[in-house]
Amino acid sequence: MKTLLGLLILAMPLVSAADFVVPVDSVDSYVNIRQSSEAGTEVVGRLQKGIPLRLVETIPGWHEVELDDEGTTGFVSSDWANVISEEVTELVDEPEPEPAVEEVAEPEPAPEPVVEEVAEPEPAPEPAVEEVVEPEPVVEEVAEPEAVAETPSPTELLKIKGTPGFLVKFKGPTVGTGSQIYDDGNQIGIGTTEPKQRLEVNGNIQIHEQNSGVAGLMITQSSGETGYIMHNRASTLTIGAGSIDRITIDRHGNVGLGVARPEHPLELASGAHATSGGVWTNSSSREKKENISELSAEDALIALSGLQPVQFRYKNDEEESYVGFIAEDVPELVATYDRQGLSAMDIVAVLTRVVQAQQQKIEELEAKLEQ
Repeated sequence: MKTLLGLLILAMPLVSAADFVVPVDSVDSYVNIRQSSEAGTEVVGRLQKGIPLRLVETIPGWHEVELDDEGTTGFVSSDWANVISEEVTELVDEPEPEPAVEEVAEPEPAPEPVVEEVAEPEPAPEPAVEEVVEPEPVVEEVAEPEAVAETPSPTELLKIKGTPGFLVKFKGPTVGTGSQIYDDGNQIGIGTTEPKQRLEVNGNIQIHEQNSGVAGLMITQSSGETGYIMHNRASTLTIGAGSIDRITIDRHGNVGLGVARPEHPLELASGAHATSGGVWTNSSSREKKENISELSAEDALIALSGLQPVQFRYKNDEEESYVGFIAEDVPELVATYDRQGLSAMDIVAVLTRVVQAQQQKIEELEAKLEQ
């Protein structure tokens, strides 16, 4: 076959020096020629091993080649084809003079058939190429890995563009651009390139419930304990810690600390609460108390004598002056266990008991005077 092709080339006139496209050495038989420069488009021909085709133009990832003398062209992936430059001959469709044909084939018996064979070079290589192509399914898989439309070829993947450090946002199957998500390898930022935590968002976050009835944010430790912020369809917001509801805000604005359904603007689990008028009310129900005993007038008088009223200002409120007591200096009867605070009700109870004792003495003296 090589000898015959060489004789044919020598017998034809030299017309030009041009660039040609041939399969790469790793191709066993042929490479598909596609209708356009995109993987998966229609196959319109084959670039056979040993049969170069004239190069029309090279574009990123593809070579455009001539398929016939009528100007039909196709595209070959540059991953599977190389461009070569060499002096070649072009076969002309017009019959050659008989003497030239006689040098190539047998002139005397039938010159016209010999001329016909020389003028039509394409049918001659077909039988030899056809034998090499077998089996076609195996060759197709090896020569054309990009034939599967769903899997882009390495050349197609090179077209994906983005911004360093940002996740790629796809505008098409193989067309990428930068996104708002930034990843420095340790932290992720949305709308920021300087995240200080594992995830940092510059702007608002919306959690939208659509079918569960509850929307919220869950924060779970490795131990299984969970903290959360949940909002339900009753317009109640619940904040939990240690997998237990701790703070509840209902649709009326009432806040409960350890209370699921607060009935006051601020309500504690102990029953203490602030009224709508702003008055603080301590929990004082007998049901919530134990070890109840009467405060003696003598103990109350001792405690009252030990109270030293002072005038002062809080360090974080220098504009307002107050009167009261120092927690560390009050008598044991009205002191708290850590001596960091005071209960106004304790002072009121001591004063009440002393006043009651004094009133009793006044009544006794009045009785004696009347006698």
